[in-house]
Amino acid sequence: MHNKKAKSTMKKIKEFLILGMVLIVSIIMVYNMEKARAEPEGASVEFVSNSTKNTTAPDGRTDDKGYITEVTLSTTQKNIKWKSYVGNVSGTLVLKDADGYSVYEWSSGGDPDGEVYITRNSSIDWESIQCANQTGIGLEQTELGHGVGSSDNINNTFANYLHSAFEVGTTPIDESSCNVTYTWINDTEQTPSTSAYFQEVLLMDDTMAIVYAVLIDQNMYSYKDDAATDNTRYDFQAIVPDYVGASVATYYFYVEIDG
Repeated sequence: MHNKKAKSTMKKIKEFLILGMVLIVSIIMVYNMEKARAEPEGASVEFVSNSTKNTTAPDGRTDDKGYITEVTLSTTQKNIKWKSYVGNVSGTLVLKDADGYSVYEWSSGGDPDGEVYITRNSSIDWESIQCANQTGIGLEQTELGHGVGSSDNINNTFANYLHSAFEVGTTPIDESSCNVTYTWINDTEQTPSTSAYFQEVLLMDDTMAIVYAVLIDQNMYSYKDDAATDNTRYDFQAIVPDYVGASVATYYFYVEIDG
């Protein structure tokens, strides 16, 4: 009788331990699933070409001696505090394990929706991504040497707030909540709008690392008004600031595609 009771007690203890282990494993799995949220992926960058403004030849005058000649001077000068990246995006959505083996893949070809993210930081905490605030923008300007009163600093370049709503991973960025700018289309400035093309939105993570987020517009007319070829088309256009001085900023590229 005593043995039966002992065996029954041991059985209950084992069942309790097994149930406890199952609960612990379930909690760990749920936690990991919550942590394994979708995030932008690092993008490979293939160089295609680059171009810059040609130097403008100076005008000259030959005026009579003894005269005071009044002139108005104007110039169009390239801004070496900024640079631009334009191009196309392709990618593949996958179900792949850590060893690189795929159980299924969906190729998006050259026409994906989503965003291109450009940043001076090779590691971004995507879980804490948010609109860039004035503290983060100020730190970026100071690091790059962009003066607070400069007309072409980051604040004055990203001076608008009208942009579409989008998501970074599963983090929503509400409509018209962040600083934004719009690159030109067909050599013409765009009107600020939530429907403007190539909207470029200022984001940052909790370390205040600035991220320039460009909404992808598939096969859209670009800045280049070359009617002879029906105008060049791109999936994204972006401008990013560089150092004032001899240093040159390295930028890292991430892409998030929706298919």
